[in-house]
Amino acid sequence: MNLHKLSLDTIPPILTPFRFFLSALLFGVLAALLLLYSREDFWFTRWSNSNLALTHLLTIGFMLMVMMGALYQFIPVMNGQLIPGSKKLAPVIHVLMILGVLALVSGFLFSNSELFQAALAALGTASGLFALSLLPLLISRLGNQLIVYLLRVLFLVLLITLGLGLFLLLGHALPELNLPYRFYTDLHVLWGLAGWVVLIIMAVSSQVTPMFYVISEFSPRYLKILSLLIILTLVVMSFYTVFISKQSGTDSAQPFIYYTLAFLLSAELLVFVFYTLLKIAQRKRKIADVTINFYRLSMFSLLAALMLWWVAVFLPLAHLTYLLAILLIYGLAISIINGMLHKIVSFLIFLHLQKLSLKRPEAMTLVPNMKQVISTRNSQIQFMLHLLSGSLLLISVHYPALTVLAAVFMLANFCWLSWCLFQAYLLYLESRKKILACPEISMSL
Repeated sequence: MNLHKLSLDTIPPILTPFRFFLSALLFGVLAALLLLYSREDFWFTRWSNSNLALTHLLTIGFMLMVMMGALYQFIPVMNGQLIPGSKKLAPVIHVLMILGVLALVSGFLFSNSELFQAALAALGTASGLFALSLLPLLISRLGNQLIVYLLRVLFLVLLITLGLGLFLLLGHALPELNLPYRFYTDLHVLWGLAGWVVLIIMAVSSQVTPMFYVISEFSPRYLKILSLLIILTLVVMSFYTVFISKQSGTDSAQPFIYYTLAFLLSAELLVFVFYTLLKIAQRKRKIADVTINFYRLSMFSLLAALMLWWVAVFLPLAHLTYLLAILLIYGLAISIINGMLHKIVSFLIFLHLQKLSLKRPEAMTLVPNMKQVISTRNSQIQFMLHLLSGSLLLISVHYPALTVLAAVFMLANFCWLSWCLFQAYLLYLESRKKILACPEISMSL
């Protein structure tokens, strides 16, 4: 494990990221239960109440919640500075996120504008507080580190994604405004998945994979150029969608512009896929590690989604939209989050306990190694459950009778991940108690 670039003196309290991780698992379980309840009706239309509710349980409730917790841990360790006000703001943001997601999902399920208004207030406040807490850190002089550049890029993309999402929510909360919120849905999805998700995977992979899998460092020039190209392409595509596609004329250049932009974005994402897979294949330590399979599955899901996207461009069938959503949300994003949680949670617990035992030499043997926190066997079970549930979700698009089975395995996937993380946290509490019982040595001369 490569730790030489980490700042181990600026580790936030373990509960700061864990409160987000554990809450995210609850929303994953709720998503599986909702799919189990909806059964075959889930595939009726992408605009159904249950479809929209489940999508946001996974994207905001699970994905964004985990990403927030990861950033609270990730930024201080990589940059040597805590996020300003994190100790006081993190609990507030956490509660607002929970309330906001529950209100949003309930608003979709019950078609209630008052619930949407509550969701808008809670999620808007949580997003604003989170953005404001990151801003002072990102505009300060932190050197010319690659991770600082990527975090600044991510901050911009997150603001755009959340801004579009809150605008769409405003359309639901105040229907009398007649906002064209459906028109902007595809833009919100594009920025969220091709922008925010891909770029945060790029940032995390560039730092986490060299540390845990002894992969050679990602090229800073490659990451900077590629992230900038992705953002520029998304900006031009957004401009085209909003301003050009509304024109009533039949300019023959417009389809050419769209296909050109789509090709550029596809090419940029393909470069990301193949570069990441190449790095994994060239890793120095060839010891089998099941968690790296989550990274491979994530990249292959993105590759399959890009191929399917071009099929959907020329053959816009409803079931292709579902397949794309499953590949991008469950295959690309949730796959890598699964692998990341297994590694990062184990590392966090090891790191906190090791730091606690530094002044207690007798306690050094009480610190569990990462394999003891979450065992290889548990990670293997997790990967199989995730792979099976994702495969069944894809198949159930064509064979809706299998939706119940897909939901059962999806529920098992999130329940097993919950069990692994809760067991890890209980091990932390038990080990911490034993370490604190050991005598502390005096550091004075």
